[in-house]
Amino acid sequence: MKTGKLFLALILATFTAGSVMATGNLKMNISTGDNEEAVVEISNLKTSVFQIDVKNEYGEVVFQKKTKVPSTNYKRVYDFSGLDDGTYSMTVKIDREMTEKRLDIRNGQVNVVAEKKVVEPFFMHDNQYFKMSYLNFTGEDVKLYVYDINRNEIYQKNFSSDFTIHHGLDLSKLPRGNYEFVLSSGNDIFDYRIQL
Repeated sequence: MKTGKLFLALILATFTAGSVMATGNLKMNISTGDNEEAVVEISNLKTSVFQIDVKNEYGEVVFQKKTKVPSTNYKRVYDFSGLDDGTYSMTVKIDREMTEKRLDIRNGQVNVVAEKKVVEPFFMHDNQYFKMSYLNFTGEDVKLYVYDINRNEIYQKNFSSDFTIHHGLDLSKLPRGNYEFVLSSGNDIFDYRIQL
């Protein structure tokens, strides 16, 4: 029995290390240019298509772009003079990663006031085990909930604000049916559904 648990722990650690190495490399830099312009530079170690969104404080999209050709970097000059004064967010997404910069725009001048990085958790399950891995870049309290088909909570785990979170559950004693695993971190919610 101990050998099986040790083997499972080694597989989870190896698997998680691989997923961690493949993420967390997306970077976005915004620097003030001439007049009311800002230079946006985006880079990633892996060749990717970048999805870029600028939203106002109400969540309305004021600009959206998806690069056509996969690349490791992107650099453009943006003119913010046409935007009303206020708070905006500029988000770049690739695969399972997202970087967001909160921008304060006054008279066309751009100031970065906050940054947030999110890497979606990795969920996996086989017939008997559920495994997950999550990098908590935001430092928020993280909780895992498990619900049955009737939305009854059957499990809850609080991970506090740990940066690296790995967790596994033995599902062998659960009755057959559909289950939902929900990971919450601040305002970010990730869910994973399985059928046993």
